[in-house]
Amino acid sequence: MNTQSIIRLGGIAAIVCVVLYFASIGLWMGAGTESSPPLATAAYMASQAMFFVTLYALYLIHRDESPALILVGVLVLGISIAASFFVDPTDTSNPMVLYLTIGYGVGGLILGWLAYRSPRLSKGIGIAALLTGALSLAMVPFILAGAADMVGLLNLLLSLPYLVWLGWLGWHLLRHSAMVVQAT
Repeated sequence: MNTQSIIRLGGIAAIVCVVLYFASIGLWMGAGTESSPPLATAAYMASQAMFFVTLYALYLIHRDESPALILVGVLVLGISIAASFFVDPTDTSNPMVLYLTIGYGVGGLILGWLAYRSPRLSKGIGIAALLTGALSLAMVPFILAGAADMVGLLNLLLSLPYLVWLGWLGWHLLRHSAMVVQAT
């Protein structure tokens, strides 16, 4: 499979992530319970698993521009996502949630910075990723304070730039994959 095809596949995966993530939020809110219902959890996990394809596409896009920084960003975010499969991200009493939140924030900031300064992606994609990372890190003091309601509200607020980032990125990668590969 060539790089252009992988980048296009990363775009499809990003759009599928948006749909599954949105479905997980809808299922969770529709259930009206404090804990996540099994179907919402499954949709969230599937969304996170699909994001690995998008992460690999982002690695391919940025590896020539910033090989060390993209590797750090992909590893931090990838490890955080993989760990989230074993930790309930809504359980703020679990100390691992703090580390996952920091990992998501740092990874989002790195990928956002790379997208913002890259000629291969639009600055808007970078800004959406930077907002996602910043809002994730803004949850850290509330996690430390045990303010679960505020963490939940910020997490819901964080979903907006996250979904915009992935949707815009997916659309961009699908429509411009040849330009993304060839840009210098």
